Amino acid sequence: MTSLDLLWQKYAAIVGVLADRPDFRFDPDHYGAIFPDLAGDPAGLLRHYEAEGRPAGHAPTFYQKLQGDGYKVDDVLTALVADPHLAAAIRDGVPGACHLACELIHLGAPVDAMVSDFSMSGYLDMHPDIKNAGMDPLLHYLLYGANEKRRILADLRKSQIRGRCSYSADRPTCMIVVHELSRTGAPIVGLDLAREAARTHNVIVAALRDGPLLDEIRDHACEVLITTQPQRDFDFYRGEIFQEIDFAITNSVEAFPFIPLLVAREIPFLAYVHEYADYTFPAYKSTFTGLFTDLLVFSSEHVRDSWDGRLQDIEFDMERDCTIVPQRDFAVGGVDAEGFAEARARLSQLIGRDLTDVRLICGAGHLQWRKGTDIFVMAAQICRRDPDTVFVWIGDGLNPEDMGFGAWMSYHLRQIGAGDPDGNLFFLPAGPAYPDVLAASDAMFVSSRLDPLPNVVFDALDAGCRIVQFEGASGFGDSHYRGSEHFISVEYGNPDAAAAAILALPRKEPSPGSSGSAARPKLFARLRGELFRRLEEQRHFVVGKSQIDVPMLFTSRDEDAELRIREREKTMRYRRRLLWRDLNEVEETLAASDNWIHRNLRLAPYGEIPAAEAKVPDFSMHIHAFYTDDLLDDLRSHQAYHLARRIVVTTDTPKKGDEICEIMGLEGLSPEIVLVKNRGRDILPFMELFYPEGAAGEDEIWCHLHQKKSVSTTDAGDIWRQFLMRILLGSESAVSDAITRLSDPKVGLVAPFEPYFIPWNASRGLLEKFADRLPGPMPKNPLLFPVGNMFWTRRSVVLAMNDMFGPSYPWPNEPIANDGTEFHLIERLWPAMSTHLGLDSVFVHKLDQRRV
Repeated sequence: MTSLDLLWQKYAAIVGVLADRPDFRFDPDHYGAIFPDLAGDPAGLLRHYEAEGRPAGHAPTFYQKLQGDGYKVDDVLTALVADPHLAAAIRDGVPGACHLACELIHLGAPVDAMVSDFSMSGYLDMHPDIKNAGMDPLLHYLLYGANEKRRILADLRKSQIRGRCSYSADRPTCMIVVHELSRTGAPIVGLDLAREAARTHNVIVAALRDGPLLDEIRDHACEVLITTQPQRDFDFYRGEIFQEIDFAITNSVEAFPFIPLLVAREIPFLAYVHEYADYTFPAYKSTFTGLFTDLLVFSSEHVRDSWDGRLQDIEFDMERDCTIVPQRDFAVGGVDAEGFAEARARLSQLIGRDLTDVRLICGAGHLQWRKGTDIFVMAAQICRRDPDTVFVWIGDGLNPEDMGFGAWMSYHLRQIGAGDPDGNLFFLPAGPAYPDVLAASDAMFVSSRLDPLPNVVFDALDAGCRIVQFEGASGFGDSHYRGSEHFISVEYGNPDAAAAAILALPRKEPSPGSSGSAARPKLFARLRGELFRRLEEQRHFVVGKSQIDVPMLFTSRDEDAELRIREREKTMRYRRRLLWRDLNEVEETLAASDNWIHRNLRLAPYGEIPAAEAKVPDFSMHIHAFYTDDLLDDLRSHQAYHLARRIVVTTDTPKKGDEICEIMGLEGLSPEIVLVKNRGRDILPFMELFYPEGAAGEDEIWCHLHQKKSVSTTDAGDIWRQFLMRILLGSESAVSDAITRLSDPKVGLVAPFEPYFIPWNASRGLLEKFADRLPGPMPKNPLLFPVGNMFWTRRSVVLAMNDMFGPSYPWPNEPIANDGTEFHLIERLWPAMSTHLGLDSVFVHKLDQRRV
């Protein structure tokens, strides 16, 4: 038996084909496709090949078929092979070595990725066009992909960078995730975590983007991964270290793309969060971070408070599942007289002005609007009344071609003469001057509009600087820091108040003896301890499927069924919500609520009535048709349109109105066209129908629909709209009993039940504004409402909504934000209006109707 045969036996056994295919030189499946009458009989196929197939020139394997067709693929195969024994056999010219390589790779997962830098499934995932074409991935790569420089597993593996620490099976393994390897706040914290963790753990550092920290990170890691698709890529990384990861730390909410990987592999993790919710968008980053983390750790109280609304949205237990751990302890250091003088001398030489006896104020960080570089500059201008007060900012990022900030800031600096040796304002690039800037400065002015716990402030404290900051602008306003004389807080965003505080500051007194910075705390140990404490305290566990099976992190495809179970188990274990578990949970939650709105909400099953037998109340329909391209399909898919007494269509141009009449005329329908401005999404045109002299008249029961869609409509959006329409209207031959529920005079609103748990979201910020217009307090979350803003309702309910806003409400103009306006709030308030009138809101469930 040759070494090639031994290699075949080793790998073929892994995928269970060795019994039917003991020799890589003959593939019964490949040959059986040529002679389907013999398929399923490996021994018979081999006999047929020996007796008839070989003499006739039939290829017994995939590789030999390529050779027979005249394709020269050996060079491509040689470049792919990663198994050292197979690579040596090819290099030594062993006959059949490339044949073996091709057949091993063609076995697919996991053998392909074990013997080569090519993955059959990975190639299809990376190149959907090949998958959609149904082409064999290895065949495509060998014939075309290699020449086209298509991305393959080899390219992915280049993102796995060996660290300088050795892996030890006796140590626990931790993965530390950062969003990038730049020399900025959160990545620097990630470096500190890796440095400390490496003393006791095997460390994997993972990031979405490379950067200048990579070389230092390698000093403290066994492996470094740079990937934007960790869930897809992780199976292809090599090394025992990836098999048993004990826990992970995601350091920054921007590391969110790693959460699906951690959930799929059931790796416990804590999320260490430095970002404010105020600027964390899209909001799903913070939503999914809160949903799936085992412990949420904030760097300050101020940051935590900004997350309050978003965590309420998912019913996150703030007291139980989050804590605060600053990245460094609060301590003040100093600089001795010699160091102080030397730093000032070097800095004087750099900027061209004598700084020996001045009051020196520093700022540091990326030059941008959030950091308040413009406010720093204005404070410097105000302080010109004291010729001995000088401002120096050190940092990069000013781009004079950036129309959002850089162009205007550059002009501002030119106009005021920044950098003039006779002036008081100077800028230095980030780099080696940083320690001298801090050592030489009397104080740091933190001009940021919003900044969690910037590391530069800790560095400034180490150098004995006082800190002038804005009230409510950073975590340094926490009580932990507020009592120190080293922090002076002034009115938010007021450069004049900051200038007054700066001019009143005492000069920095050099420290006696040698300087020394505050010792770094054991941050990694504290975070690890908090995570394992929380894991040990967990007493509630959920296992298995739930009645409602819609995806959160993963997809609705059958192959993701197990992953959907895992994501639901994780959120339900901590009693957090993004979707409902089952209908019983909905009813129990409504029954347990003491809020006045919830007492009139109820569920009902979907039912259909043949259109010919339907006895429905008189009803009218409103359609807002800014888009018209799906209208004809809607009319033909739902018989309910033909039962309406009236159909009122709002649109924005006469041309569209004529088009709508033509389309509906094809189905024998005569719409009433009302021209409106494109303002208020779909809902304001509906509500305005009920104004005095509006088109609604005295009609009592209405169905509100719209043709709204995004500019680039997705398949998921179309499926969701079909879900809503089917429940509201029925089908082409039957009518949904949602219509008949309005026959009950006690029902004011009927809408589809939404399986996802949709909270106030950004509309929460508007609740206080309308609190005195409602008969009771608003609930923590709305629980049920007509998600998608399509529903059946009564005239009186719409009138109540109009009364709440009044006839002269200053509605926001288009374009509007994705969330958080009055139009998003209205969607959530329909049940409140119905309950206010003593009417029920019914939510119709049809769990077998595809939602995504």
